[in-house]
Order: sequence, then structure tokens, then C-alpha cells
Amino acid sequence: MNRGCKSSQILFWLVIQILPDLLEAKTVHGVFNTYVAQGEKGQYVTSFAFHGNAVLNFTVNTTGTEPKLYLFVSEDWKNAAGDTNCYRRLAKARTIIRINETSGTRAISHYVTPRIWHIVYADLFTCEQGRPKIPVEEPNVIEYTLQLLNPDSLGNPTEHFSDQETGLLKFYQLLSLIYFVVACVVAPQLWDTLSKGGPMQLVIQLLTLSMSLQAVAAFIIIIHFYRYSRDGVGSPIIELLSEFLDMLSQFTMLFMLLSLSLGWSLASAHSVCRYSHLRTISKRISARVVFVLGIMQGLLFMWEQSLDQSRRLYHAQRSYAGISLVVLRILLAGMFAIKLKQLIASERSSLKRKFYSSFTKLCMMWFLCYPVIVLSTMIFSEYLRYKLITMGVLICQSIAGVLLYRLFLSRSLYWEVSALSSSLPLRFDHRSGLKLYS
Repeated sequence: MNRGCKSSQILFWLVIQILPDLLEAKTVHGVFNTYVAQGEKGQYVTSFAFHGNAVLNFTVNTTGTEPKLYLFVSEDWKNAAGDTNCYRRLAKARTIIRINETSGTRAISHYVTPRIWHIVYADLFTCEQGRPKIPVEEPNVIEYTLQLLNPDSLGNPTEHFSDQETGLLKFYQLLSLIYFVVACVVAPQLWDTLSKGGPMQLVIQLLTLSMSLQAVAAFIIIIHFYRYSRDGVGSPIIELLSEFLDMLSQFTMLFMLLSLSLGWSLASAHSVCRYSHLRTISKRISARVVFVLGIMQGLLFMWEQSLDQSRRLYHAQRSYAGISLVVLRILLAGMFAIKLKQLIASERSSLKRKFYSSFTKLCMMWFLCYPVIVLSTMIFSEYLRYKLITMGVLICQSIAGVLLYRLFLSRSLYWEVSALSSSLPLRFDHRSGLKLYS
């Protein structure tokens, strides 16, 4: 019984310490730990882009070890993070908040433009060489709640959103509305095309799956942001689910691009032949390379998420894993561009060449918009980059998806007639006239 209680206590402390790292929340609950602060030369808490008359509210259960919060602006934190000297590292903080009471409110220094602040905890023993002489059974911890608030339109400090996220809730609401309207307009023709079957059916199904996953991801993230605007925490599980759905959407597009670049799904009007063709191309070296790179893309995404304290979709500039993910996307786009160029060169039909050319451009738009926008946002202030990347990528991919629908639906009838005519004994060749096959 005693062992079970100890195990439960250990699990409880682990959950309390790990949970804050899973949140980019503006109401942060957790535990300040002297041992963690010593090991990290200051326990990292969270970051927030303050502006104007912003405030920090805190509540703690004790003040016995002279706890302090060190606030670094982003450029100072980048220098301090690599400093191995504890005293020199903490000395780079712009603001120090002494927690000498169990609750209180502190104003944040005002700057003309918004600044990203990083909050670090340290106490009396953080920079000491020896550990504090306290019993191991009673870890030196302080339970805390921090509430970070920006001024609203009336100047009152009630806004939970950091300047990095301001406006994203309205953006996702508008995007979801556009998805709904476009779906209502396209649905009748899409259903008619899919019900007929034909060689275009599979690529349209893949595109529909990809766009649906992205639309659902955009819709459920609204729930997170709406709750976030109320309590500063939101729903991290919903946020993570949204990112997972978006990742599946990217994999679906990757699979569709692979299938078309290797000539699959447009070769025959019969599904049996189409899937047997899939087995054939799966043996090709290029298909295996793309499969490996696709797995690497998923692993890099998970690595990026584990390294970054904020669970965000588009933050490639924040870690080496994110940069590697951008480079991998460029590499994949280059490989597919080469394969599609070879396919266009070998195609005799001018209409099919035009189709593949348009398809190539739209898929390059889908895959390359992320790297291009990440590089483009480097000229803007740091607090604006996440918003610009998120909005820019989703807008570009949505436009590319709509244009792909238009391309597929406009070419589906031609491809069906073309596939059927290939099985007839008569074929008209524009260079040699009507031919008869025995």
C-alpha cells in the first residue's frame, strides 16, 4: 500500500512538471523546482509577446526560497540560453519580479512595438554549487499559477492572446466559412464525378480526403482558440489533434503526387488494373525513396514538436528539426518535378501534357509555399512570423486545392473518353489519320 502511494505521488509530480511544457498557455499552472532550476541554470516557464500596458498575475503556495521570475526579451534570451555561467546568464534579464507574497500583479515594461518575453524561474539556491540541505522526501517545490495578459481594445489587461496569436481565431473562423461555401458549390459535381468512377476517381478521392482533413483541422482549432480566449489555456488535446489531421492531409497529398508522377491511376479506367499498376510502381526505386522520405517527414515533424515548447504547426525557424523539415519538402518537390517533367516529355497527347504541366505547378505551389513563406517572413519582426506563416501556408494550400479540383473535374470526362477509346479497335492519330487495329 505504501509503495502504491509513493508511485502515485511520483506520477503526480511527473504530470505536474511535464504538463506545463505541453502548453503554450497564457494561464500557466505548474511547479517551480529548485533542483530543476539548478540543472537548467534557471527553470524555463513560458514565453509571451507583450505590448502596451500588459501585466503578469501570479499565485504561489509559498515564498520560502526567495523565488524570482527573470524576464528576457527575445534577443537577450538567445544570448543567455547558450551561456554556461548561471550568474551571468540571469544577469541578462531585463526585468526581475520578486515573488515576496503569495499573490500579486506586476506591470511589464512598455515598448513601442510588441516584444516577445521569455520567463525563467530562479531562487536562492539556483546558482549555488551545492544543493540545498533539505530532505529528499520533501522536494523544494512551489506550486504556481501565472496569468499573462495584454490590454484589450479598451486598454484593460484582459486579453489572453499573445501578439503572436492575435487574429488567428477570426482567421480560422473565416477560413472554415470559406471551406463550407466552396464545399456546397463543388459537392454536386464532385458527387456526380465520383459516382461514375473512371480513371480520375482515385486522385479526386485523395484530393477530397486531403482537403477534408485540412478543413476539419481548421474547424476544431477554432474550439481551442475560443476556449483559449476565455481562460488562456484552451484545449491542448484538440490543438494536437488538429496538427495530427493536418499532417495526415500533407501525407495524402504526398501520396497523390507520387501516384500521378509515376503514372498511376490514369493508366486505365478499371480499378483492378489501377491497383495492379500500384503494385508494379511500388517496386520502383523512386517510389521507395519517396516512401522513405515520407517517413522521415513524419519523424521530423514529431521531433520538431518534442523540441519546441509550443505545439504549433508552422514554426520551422524555431529548431533544427523544423529547418530539416523545410529542406526535405524542397527535396521532395524537386524529385517530383523531375519525374513529372519526364512524364510530360514522354506524353504524346497535347491535352495530357497540358494537364500534367498544370498539375505540376499546383503541386509545387502546395509543397513549396511553406519553405517560401518561411524565408519571406524573415524580414518581419519575430512576433509576426508565426501568424504570417500560418495564414500564408493555409491560404496558399487552400487555393492550390481548389484549383486542383477545377483541373481534375474539367479533365475527368476527357480522361474517361481517352481511357475507353484506347480499348477500341479504331484510333485517330493526327499525324497519320485513321488507323485500324487487327
